[in-house]
Amino acid sequence: MPTPPKAVDNMSKNLTAEERALREQAEQGVIPDRGREVCLERPAVMAKNAAAGRYWKKVLERMRGLVILDDLDSDALGVYCVMMARYEQQCKLLALVSKQLKEAQDDPEAVTEAVAKLDAVSGKMQSLERNILQYAEKLGLTPSGRIRLAQKRAEQAAAKDPNGDLFGD
Repeated sequence: MPTPPKAVDNMSKNLTAEERALREQAEQGVIPDRGREVCLERPAVMAKNAAAGRYWKKVLERMRGLVILDDLDSDALGVYCVMMARYEQQCKLLALVSKQLKEAQDDPEAVTEAVAKLDAVSGKMQSLERNILQYAEKLGLTPSGRIRLAQKRAEQAAAKDPNGDLFGD
C-alpha cells in the first residue's frame, strides 16, 4: 500500500530547496487561494432530489469556515450528494429486506428469496460506497486527493530538465 501523500507543511522528509519550491508551487496550483467567498451552485443533476439537497446543505454547513472546496467543485459535490441520496435509499431497502427475512423464518422459499434480495442490495451498497470514495479521491475532493495532485504537478515540473542535477546547479 503506498504511503499517504502529505502537504509540504506537514512533511518531515528532507527536500532540496528546489524540490520544496516546486512542491509548494504545485500545491498552490491545486489548492486554490480564493481571496473571496466561495459561491457553490447546485447543479442540474440534483434537480427534484430532496435527499440530495439535504446532503448538499449538510456538507456546506460542516465545511463552513474551511477552505477546501472551490466554485469548480459544484458539479462534483452535486454528484456526490446524489450518490449519498442513492445510498440512503439502499439503506432503507436493506432494512426492509432484513425485516422480510426475519418474518420469513418458517417458510424456506421466502427465506431463500429474502436472502437473495439481501445479497443484491448489499452488493449494490458496497459498489456505491466504493464509487463514492473513488469519485471523491480522483477529483481531489479529499485532502489526500488534492495533495496527490500537487505531487504529480511537482514531479512533472521537476522532470522538465532531466540533466539539471548533473552539475550541482
